[in-house]
Amino acid sequence: MRIRLTILAIFISMTAIAQGLDDLEPRSVEPSRTILTPYHNLASALANDAAASRFRAPLAEFVRSTEGATVRYTSHFVKPVSWLNRQQLVRVDFCDTAYRLYVNGREVGYSPSGVLPCEFNITKATVEGRNEIAIVADGASRSNRLYCSAAKGLGTVEVLCPPTIRLRDISAQVRMNEVGDAVAEFAMPVKCDALNRKSAVFHYTLRLNDTILLAEGYRDMALAMRGEDSVRFACVVPKSALWSTAAPTMVRLDVESRIDNRIAECVSRKIALRELSQRKGALYVNGERVKLNMVEYSALSSLDEVAKYGYNTVILTYDKGADAVIAECERRGIYVVVRTPIDTTALGDNIRRGGNPSNDPLWGGLYIALNDRTLHLTKGYGAVVGYAIAKGKTTGVNIYDTYLYMKQNGDARLVIYEGAGGEWCSDKIEK
Repeated sequence: MRIRLTILAIFISMTAIAQGLDDLEPRSVEPSRTILTPYHNLASALANDAAASRFRAPLAEFVRSTEGATVRYTSHFVKPVSWLNRQQLVRVDFCDTAYRLYVNGREVGYSPSGVLPCEFNITKATVEGRNEIAIVADGASRSNRLYCSAAKGLGTVEVLCPPTIRLRDISAQVRMNEVGDAVAEFAMPVKCDALNRKSAVFHYTLRLNDTILLAEGYRDMALAMRGEDSVRFACVVPKSALWSTAAPTMVRLDVESRIDNRIAECVSRKIALRELSQRKGALYVNGERVKLNMVEYSALSSLDEVAKYGYNTVILTYDKGADAVIAECERRGIYVVVRTPIDTTALGDNIRRGGNPSNDPLWGGLYIALNDRTLHLTKGYGAVVGYAIAKGKTTGVNIYDTYLYMKQNGDARLVIYEGAGGEWCSDKIEK
């Protein structure tokens, strides 16, 4: 994974530097991951408490000012003494344009794709006490022309200060073994931000219906300075614990880390476990062949219409509020195909030189980066059975390159492009 991210970063950087297109290149953006919020105790993690805690400081109020096509959002947070030896991150959930992030007047990051959540490490720019955060949205950035998001303004912004040894992500896969049992495999990457060797113990429990214990255990871990490792475990789960459209069952994974025998971090996550595979052009969920009857989420007045009109899958553009929609689809037993918020027809159908960016190699790195970010932001949802590269019908070289990149991630999910017109840049969907 680290090699893939490095190659992707080099490709984007070299493309942008060679042509001077620095407004297409993200800067100082943390590697993509599913949204993971640390808490200081399990009760807060179970409640998903959005209030400020020892690990997070939501920024509730921003002062908005405009100058031409530029909009500046300014707020403040207080860095307590307890944060001095830890890393600070800013998570920006959504911005309707490309933006630059400033802390105390110092630029600390840039995102050409504000429509997707981003995290930035701001540690070196912060001071003890009061700190100013400014998000400068650039309405004139050329990258804004790519997007098909209808949402406007600025979304949720919060400052995170996780412990020195922290969970970076949680992922789960299910496979059927030789005797037909479901085996769930979990991986939790861990990162150490300390400047010396550090040890921690990770305790985990997996429960069905919040009561039935499916698995529990712990892992002792010692990490060197800036070291990384993973907590992994596997267990056999009953088929009744698997998620499907007929029975949208969820399991709950609770993780507690301890440093020096004190609770350092608690994370709780509801997970839709399901086995997904493709065989001979057909999609299988938990070993059963499924056909996707899809509808655009934007065409619905509510999710109640999915079953009412005979659909079982929604195509959802990933932008502001998309996570809440996907979570509700999981609860209801609805498949989701997540679309990266790119509109290939936004700049016309001409794919010759100087025409649509979908056929301009200078934009190729951004197409791949946006789809890669969408993948990692949503890979934790079992309801997500596929990804749509973009909206539109223009089939340029960047569509083909993005399709190949997405197929290399080892995931069984579909990768489609609705405007493929029968060409090979899209998996075939059995309807």
